[in-house]
Amino acid sequence: MTLREWGSHEGVPLLYWHGLNPFGALELNEAGPAWAADGFRVVSFSAPGIANGTAPPDLTLFRPTRLADLVVETADGLDCESFAFVGWSWGASIGVHLGARHADRLQALVLLDAGHTDIPGDPDRSLDEVLAEISEQDERYRFENWKDFFAAARETRRQWRPPLEERLRFGMHESEGAIVARSDRRAAAAAWHGLLQEQPSSAHEALGLSGVPLLLVLATENDTSAEIERFRAAVPQVELRSIDSGHDLFADAPEETIETVSTWLRSIVAGPH
Repeated sequence: MTLREWGSHEGVPLLYWHGLNPFGALELNEAGPAWAADGFRVVSFSAPGIANGTAPPDLTLFRPTRLADLVVETADGLDCESFAFVGWSWGASIGVHLGARHADRLQALVLLDAGHTDIPGDPDRSLDEVLAEISEQDERYRFENWKDFFAAARETRRQWRPPLEERLRFGMHESEGAIVARSDRRAAAAAWHGLLQEQPSSAHEALGLSGVPLLLVLATENDTSAEIERFRAAVPQVELRSIDSGHDLFADAPEETIETVSTWLRSIVAGPH
């Protein structure tokens, strides 16, 4: 597991888990320094096989509950008795299980456009079936050169800037004459399969009973109104914010997302540790 850190060790610990895509390693290349400047000790995970390196031999490690436990183990290693947690997409789903299992360690929980909804798919599918689908997707997500990759990437982003280009470039590499995702397809399949086995909704009731202060940041392009109402019924302490953005909040609306999270956290968390 690779960690990236920003800020003073005296700052309020803020642990972050990225989305389930090959671009997660540098997901906080803008938010990390900004949150550090606001007084947080920011620690960002790079999941092995997804955003960094190769998949571990034991693919059951990608179950959300086991990853939630890993967050706490990492916090122990960082001497963080309590901390705030922020997760986007896959990271938000992990955050739900973290709040349900380890509420005593959390000062605050931020879910970025996920965690309130379940993952589409059949929970009875085998890992091999999911791996076959992921492999097909990987074969289609190939580019002849970097120019073609960035041309395709620009089409799906609202704004383009050097930090975003850096983040996306780091998630790809040259292999056998093509530009392909750096992630290990076995790890991606195991992570997706784990989500199907341990859906966020399975932890909503426990999260609601935990009383952990919770912010859910919603991207306006995704209409999940029905899921939001169910989530609010199960987790009454949730506060909602909406940002004019697609699902990738850090790509589409970085400044507003960074400020929304920071402002809310500063109103909730305790002082420096």
